[in-house]
Amino acid sequence: MNTLQLLRLPALLLAGALLITGCDGLDSGTPPTEATGESNATVSFATDNISITEESGTVTIEVTVTNPPNDTVSAEVLYADGTSSTSPSDFGLESSRNVGSGYVAGRVVFPDTATTGNTQTLTLDIADEEDNEPKEDGVFVFQNVTNASVEGTDRLTISIGAIEIFFKDFEDGSLDPMSVFNVTNGNGWGTGNFENNSYAVANAFGGSEASNSWLISPAINFNNFEGETLTFRNRKRFDDGGEEQPLEVKVSTDYDGSGNPENFSWTDITDRVQSLASEGEGFVASGEIDLSDAQFQADEVYVAFKYTSSGTGPGSSEEQQVDDVRVVGR
Repeated sequence: MNTLQLLRLPALLLAGALLITGCDGLDSGTPPTEATGESNATVSFATDNISITEESGTVTIEVTVTNPPNDTVSAEVLYADGTSSTSPSDFGLESSRNVGSGYVAGRVVFPDTATTGNTQTLTLDIADEEDNEPKEDGVFVFQNVTNASVEGTDRLTISIGAIEIFFKDFEDGSLDPMSVFNVTNGNGWGTGNFENNSYAVANAFGGSEASNSWLISPAINFNNFEGETLTFRNRKRFDDGGEEQPLEVKVSTDYDGSGNPENFSWTDITDRVQSLASEGEGFVASGEIDLSDAQFQADEVYVAFKYTSSGTGPGSSEEQQVDDVRVVGR
């Protein structure tokens, strides 16, 4: 072997070594002059807001990766106690690791095979503590992100509890924004107060003729919600022996908001009410009344309480009280 051949041998051995290294299954397949993604890999929440009711039981948080490297990407999801109006216990986090003013909800991990758009999920339990609890917001952020940065949706708000679409408790002494339409000239709906509690009330006793009076909500938009329910409280005094059902609950999607309601289409949902008060009882909770039917999914939905009597005297009229009318969705 001459001198020239001896000089060429190390170069050939080096080239062979490089070739073998590139075939060992660990090569990224990316030319060495191009970035592999480490510098611009990002994670973000899939959405900035989730709205649920407590009855949902759980909530799923989705995290998305963009331009991942050929390495594992991970991120801790932190419940931000300081900016949330909920409690960590609402998400089952009361015993989780505390970090500053937050609690670690969990960690999501993307494998080294992840591609842009892949998601990882984190599921939290939702505490069901109170029926129709007012909406509260829990805020979640990222921390301890590895092999990526945070970009895009970096904050997630989870609204739990009842998402209130409409509520009227009559404590202002008026029926507004609910309206009254008296089909007859009998006594119609008004307001009453007893023991510092105000409510809507109808009583035909002493009227000029038997009552047919409607207490109607303003138009409610159901299109942005699902799982809608109605609740109210009801109390009855006296008894109308000639009227089988003096208080009826109805729903319409074609009412014009001001005309005679009997000229429009209404669905009677009285049989969905779990409890209506008997004479002599205090206020009785209706239970959750399902309004999620496809027929009610419209941008103008009206809920009405129809009061009728068989007459105007004892035994032919009764008093019906309605309070805390609430429509919720999720």
